[in-house]
Amino acid sequence: MPRIYVCDDEYLLRRWLAEHLRDEGYEAEVFENGTDLLEAFERAPSDLVLLDLKLPDVSGLDCLKKLKQRDSEVPVIMITAYGEVETAVAAVRAGAHHFLEKPVDLPELLLMVEQAIEAQKVRSELERYRDGHRWQFSDVALVGRSAAIGRVAEMITRIGAKGSSATVLIHGESGTGKDVVARAIHAQGHRQEMPFINVNCTALPDNLVESELFGHEAGAFTDAKGAKRGLLELAHGGTVFLDEIGDMPKAAQAKLLEFLETRRFRRIGGLRDISVDVQVVTATHRDLEAAVGEGEFREDLFYRLNVIPIELPPLRERPDDVAPLAMHFIDTLSDDMSVPRRQLSREALRTLEAYPWPGNVRELRNVLERILLLSDEDTIALSHLPAEMQAVDVGGDRTFLLPMDGVDLDRVERQLILQALERSGGNKSQAARLLGISRDTLRYRLDKHGLETSSLNAIHPHD
Repeated sequence: MPRIYVCDDEYLLRRWLAEHLRDEGYEAEVFENGTDLLEAFERAPSDLVLLDLKLPDVSGLDCLKKLKQRDSEVPVIMITAYGEVETAVAAVRAGAHHFLEKPVDLPELLLMVEQAIEAQKVRSELERYRDGHRWQFSDVALVGRSAAIGRVAEMITRIGAKGSSATVLIHGESGTGKDVVARAIHAQGHRQEMPFINVNCTALPDNLVESELFGHEAGAFTDAKGAKRGLLELAHGGTVFLDEIGDMPKAAQAKLLEFLETRRFRRIGGLRDISVDVQVVTATHRDLEAAVGEGEFREDLFYRLNVIPIELPPLRERPDDVAPLAMHFIDTLSDDMSVPRRQLSREALRTLEAYPWPGNVRELRNVLERILLLSDEDTIALSHLPAEMQAVDVGGDRTFLLPMDGVDLDRVERQLILQALERSGGNKSQAARLLGISRDTLRYRLDKHGLETSSLNAIHPHD
């Protein structure tokens, strides 16, 4: 159970608060002064603190500052007397989660406590994603916690450890991060200090692919005013990444195959062989085996490229990677924009995880970049997400479907109440939260269905 410390010099108030917090399923401990509170917090930090602004031994503001020095993330709700609003606002600026005026409105307090603890749980969960779930290859980070990304990271590590120069073929949909994997392979290996050259085969006109890769001599064709070194020469000692290799023209495919076999080539119009030492990493979103069968890609080149295959599944097949990727992008984009790092609300996070991501990781990054540019709020909420994402059903297969022959609604309601009580160990407050109703509404429905207290003792005799 979440632990809450209540510090107030009014005996009846702190006891009253503690009693209601315990009724709601929290563990509550009371203190009459700041010294005792700070000593207890030093021994065993709590999940939340209710703190009076005026204490008999120390200032509530000073106590707040000391609590934040011990744990900067602990939510502190200040309790203030009438007329202390200015001081309470100063407390919020000093790190308090919120403040309440006396006399305390109990429903407002309980809602504030529930929201603060929920927000703290989300922050703790997101901090775990920030601190872990990434593999660092020199200056390149591979982020994710799915088994698929773990296998990719292990493959990159093995390639680097062996010092291999074997060709690598990365397959995955557009936007899955194939370029990141290619850069990680380069960063992990012995070539990391040498050039990394990225060539997008789709972006090159068919008649210029050979010239760009292999270079040309002066006068080799009409516009060849002088000699030009190709990208393979420029990458000597390093890595050439041929992205979207499936779109390479057939003529260039033949010359690339010859280079991979001999590690030598001639510039267009050249008479001498040039030897270079490069690792070739390729990537494609196409099914190259199918392209081979259709005669669109050379079979011998496919097998020469596919020495070390790496498969990158689409993001919709690895929702476990969404949260760590989101936090990674929020942090890196915030640093690039020189803006404070944001948090994600639980609703926004669950929606991001449920969304199918047709644009994969690239789409996730673009969505977060747009939100960081257009919003100044500390937390990214569901309302900040694009409309098509807000419409996503995060319930998935948990949605209730009405049977064709209908239901007995009273019977269903009774069974759900009993299940909620069983799951919560008989705690009515927790059961009410599971059902999305208030404790008073639950009491009414217990009476309605004849579920007397005596009949519930079998579930939880101490409730």
